[in-house]
Amino acid sequence: MTRRPARMPRLLARTVLALLTGAALVTLTACGGPGATPTPSGSAEATGQGTFVVAAAVDPVSLDPALVTDPDSLRITRQIFETLVTLPDGASAATPSPTASTAADSSTSGGAPSGSSGTDGTTPSAAASTPAQVDDTVAPGLATAWKATRGGRTYTFTLRQGVKFQDGTPFGPSAVCANIDRWFTLTGRAADPDVSAVYQEVFGGFVDSPSTRLAGCTVIGTQQVRIDLTTPMPGLLTQLTRPQFGIQSPTAMATYGVYDTGGDPRTTAYATAHPTGTGPFRFGAWEAGVQVVLLRNPDYWGAKPTVERVLVKTVNDPKARGDALVKGTVDAYDQITPLEAGSLTTDPTAGTRVLSRTQRDLTYLGIDRSTKTMQDTRVRQAIAMAVDPKALVVRTMPAGSQVADDLVPGRSRQRAYGYDPVAARRLLAEAGVTDLKVRIGYPSGVQQSYLPAPEDLYVAVADQLKAVGITAEPVAMSWPAYLQLLGTPSDSANRPDLQLMGVAMDTAEPSSTVTQLLSGGAAEFGLDPSWTSATLSGLAALPAGTGRDAAISAAEDHLLTDPVVVPLAVPADRVAVGRRVKDVTVRPYADEVWTSVRLNG
Repeated sequence: MTRRPARMPRLLARTVLALLTGAALVTLTACGGPGATPTPSGSAEATGQGTFVVAAAVDPVSLDPALVTDPDSLRITRQIFETLVTLPDGASAATPSPTASTAADSSTSGGAPSGSSGTDGTTPSAAASTPAQVDDTVAPGLATAWKATRGGRTYTFTLRQGVKFQDGTPFGPSAVCANIDRWFTLTGRAADPDVSAVYQEVFGGFVDSPSTRLAGCTVIGTQQVRIDLTTPMPGLLTQLTRPQFGIQSPTAMATYGVYDTGGDPRTTAYATAHPTGTGPFRFGAWEAGVQVVLLRNPDYWGAKPTVERVLVKTVNDPKARGDALVKGTVDAYDQITPLEAGSLTTDPTAGTRVLSRTQRDLTYLGIDRSTKTMQDTRVRQAIAMAVDPKALVVRTMPAGSQVADDLVPGRSRQRAYGYDPVAARRLLAEAGVTDLKVRIGYPSGVQQSYLPAPEDLYVAVADQLKAVGITAEPVAMSWPAYLQLLGTPSDSANRPDLQLMGVAMDTAEPSSTVTQLLSGGAAEFGLDPSWTSATLSGLAALPAGTGRDAAISAAEDHLLTDPVVVPLAVPADRVAVGRRVKDVTVRPYADEVWTSVRLNG
């Protein structure tokens, strides 16, 4: 695909210039979350309580949310940046779109929300803009109201007033369009699948791609913004709750090198030292390999944090994290290993607690059918039959983890290929394969919620493959290198045949796991790019209902019966909390914002 010249788009340059010149929850006590009713900025502020210390398994990859997918980066960027709409506090707290258009409101002014003065020159479609066909299970964020028209091809948002970015830049329609224009025109390394994976998953492609589902962004007056699409996207609102779509300061982006296309876009001055949003915490410092410092944003428009600072410390060793929690030098961490979960709850005098999130992650074994050894379907089937996920869960996963037979956590189905080592040996013999050697990739020195113990999982899988006559060779890589490997197609002879990996459902969208797998499928699994693109487009255009459910199932069938994905586990997702923490909110999709944290003493 030919990319545009590496420069700031004219529309975006004009937008930035204008801004530059115009200057379901587990809760220890009842606390607000991102979807809670905000405290007006003029109300009394809580007194700062000091420092909240969080331990992370690895450093973040980058603090530019548009260019990351790893949980350790997103844990931090959620505190700095906010999205137009958010996930509600729970299913019962879902806020229906107050202005989803129907035939009854077709007389209102185009795509503008009812009661507003803006117009987009469109006529609402009664057939395709009903609330049942527009995702309405979101809560207000930086937008307070929204409306879909043109059969779900146009979304108009009314924006929250009186909000400023942490550098003083006013938030408004121009800032929103500056962000959308930037996503739409990414080039060079920023446009690679492993960097802007979520944008490409949701919108299909960039401005010069025929597969793009985004048409552009338009400022409508002083309070409204319009997003135009090339195809209906009934689930767009839910997708916009993902942290990659956090709205960033156009002033800071332009000043600190976001639009420079040389080198890795995740290591710009902006991404490492000047990330600037509208959120309750602002960036303080990042000492690589040691910690990221966040500071309370005193000018935040909503409920302000109680703590003055947050230190996100990098502590690679799981035992060291647990010891620090018991000693009180760390206040909280997640990605708890099986051994820790027991040790943290056995000593009542330590005051530590382990909280559970809704299980939403999938651990899987990926098969790259483009490698020489994986091109025979019978070999791929044999590998799927050689794996015993029940034994893997018992051996390598935290207590409470479940076997995954399906690609959507929480759902069950008939497993495509059950554990059957006898049948696996027979298939290998039919394929004429003897003394098969396979390379298995996995990240080293890291734990993620969907990969709580990668090294242990590799050893367990290797043992099971050995039992059917397959010899495994480890390909251990650093976390950033591993992400790049999986997102970049390669004909290299060194490319692993199999990969241990996982995905997390970060929204309530039921197709989230499937679409994440498909978005990298051509690179990671050797799938036909035209099939993955067409399937993603089809899913994006379908409203919730039986048709969408059938399309999700069809995509799952393709991935599971080929097979290129072997589901292994739905790991238990737990958060360890120390004795200093009085109040904290743990949310189902790990979208905690630390305004809820209150400390003892």
